Amino acid sequence: MKIDLFTLMEKNTGWSRELLYQLLESVKDYAIFVADLDGQIVSWNIGAEKIFGYTGKEAIGRNCAFLFTAEDRARNEPEKEREIARAEGCAEDERWHVRKDGSLFFASGLQTPLYNREGNHTGYAKIARDLTERVQLQTELKETKDNLEVRVVERTNELKDSNELLRTEVRERKESEQLRVELLRKIVRTQEDERKRISREIHDHIGQQMTALQLKLKLFKDKYEADSAIKDEIEQLQLITQQIDSDVDFLAWELRPSVLDDLGLSAALKNFVEDWSGHFKIPAEFENLGLDGKHLLPEIEINLYRIGQEALNNVCKHANANNVSVLLEKRDGNIILIIEDNGVGFEPKAKAKVAGDDRGLGLVGMKERAELIKGKFEVESAPDSGTAIFVCVPAIFNEQTD
Repeated sequence: MKIDLFTLMEKNTGWSRELLYQLLESVKDYAIFVADLDGQIVSWNIGAEKIFGYTGKEAIGRNCAFLFTAEDRARNEPEKEREIARAEGCAEDERWHVRKDGSLFFASGLQTPLYNREGNHTGYAKIARDLTERVQLQTELKETKDNLEVRVVERTNELKDSNELLRTEVRERKESEQLRVELLRKIVRTQEDERKRISREIHDHIGQQMTALQLKLKLFKDKYEADSAIKDEIEQLQLITQQIDSDVDFLAWELRPSVLDDLGLSAALKNFVEDWSGHFKIPAEFENLGLDGKHLLPEIEINLYRIGQEALNNVCKHANANNVSVLLEKRDGNIILIIEDNGVGFEPKAKAKVAGDDRGLGLVGMKERAELIKGKFEVESAPDSGTAIFVCVPAIFNEQTD
């Protein structure tokens, strides 16, 4: 004998048929169905019809195992789920299910046992929600991020190869240092242009998608404001979305900070030190003396910024420090940049001789950037004594006043 969902729920909950009908009919984005002790479906709401594709007439009377994939049926997952629900009071799962048209979708489900007023176990109720869009979005975001990282790595490797070819060519032809520096400037400009382009793509493409997702989640939250369970689930999705959005913003910021072009070196370094400190949980302080509101030549600003960025990245990777300070100062017609940490330190000369060591390559890159802007670069460090990096370059401003 088929049992109507409202009759069964009315007996088990004591709620009125009208109240139950309003509840189930208002939930169209959630599949809600009831099965007997053997898993035979006895009631099927409109949300289940929408998500699984089967009408109530097609679903009622069949064992709910037909909604599972062949692999899950082979592992007896439907029976295991009912056993867990009976033993623990509920069974939560996230798995792939099968629609009527044979397509797969990813769903989050909750199954609970039903008892009548006498305490007899009468069946099971299950609520399921389609999470396919979220899973696809996460997959697309990961693929996009992975592709961007691959492109950055490939581009960086190409630039490293170009730089090495440049070194060989200059050495073989005994050309002047001025030629090497000029060609290196072009490489750095190309690299910065590429960083700016990729950063803009991240901000415009992924940023817009994340904004749209957040707005959609807010609409769903407002729609189900009265339902605390659904509201809590939506708030969890909002937190996940905010974290992904934050990670994407930090990636774009590392590639190319717009504040460098808008407000200058001091503001850009201050923001990067604060964001870097918050992201890697390493206390860091920034101090600026004499450069507020003043713009240096763009070539000077971007190279000093990249030196500071590389120095802090080295601290994160190698120093094991718990305190970092960054000083940017205008002194006697020069710009001084000092980055100090209290980490494990190292022997600079020995490190520079280790082939392929990324810290050694980082020091070489920082030294070359300082030379591009006619500056001096020094490193002071020793094992267990921390590290200090000093850069001194001529102070040349965009405006004629200093």
